[in-house]
Amino acid sequence: MSVMNKNEIELRIEALKATGVSGGAESTDKMWIILHENAKTKQAYGYAIPLRELLGDGEGAVSEESMKQHFGGRWRGKFTKQRDIGKGFITRTMNNCVFVSIDDGNPRNDFPNSGNIIKRGDTEVGAVHHFIKTVVTSSNLHGQRR
Repeated sequence: MSVMNKNEIELRIEALKATGVSGGAESTDKMWIILHENAKTKQAYGYAIPLRELLGDGEGAVSEESMKQHFGGRWRGKFTKQRDIGKGFITRTMNNCVFVSIDDGNPRNDFPNSGNIIKRGDTEVGAVHHFIKTVVTSSNLHGQRR
């Protein structure tokens, strides 16, 4: 898998943030996304779709290598510290696994549970992939990607 352009990854992240307030089929409002998949998260939340998989699938998949090259080996930490690519997300840790959710600006005290974690195969996943692909395609057509 080749390394994806940094601007496209950032565009995909911004598009994902828009799904938190969209209200459409792609809405991720009050939903939680597991930040990173590893042996620990697979055991506890094997059904959850990790952030990179939600940002794209197939040719639009965002590789771990792409994230490391553009945002550093500790890219996941940027989400927990609300800087760079993590701005606009909130985090919660459950069973030593980090989850992110879109920050809509309203106070939240909810935590990830089986009812509000985005799972592989959920209808939102396909809708989010379609929404992000549409945003990226539109950006490419309008020459906004650098």
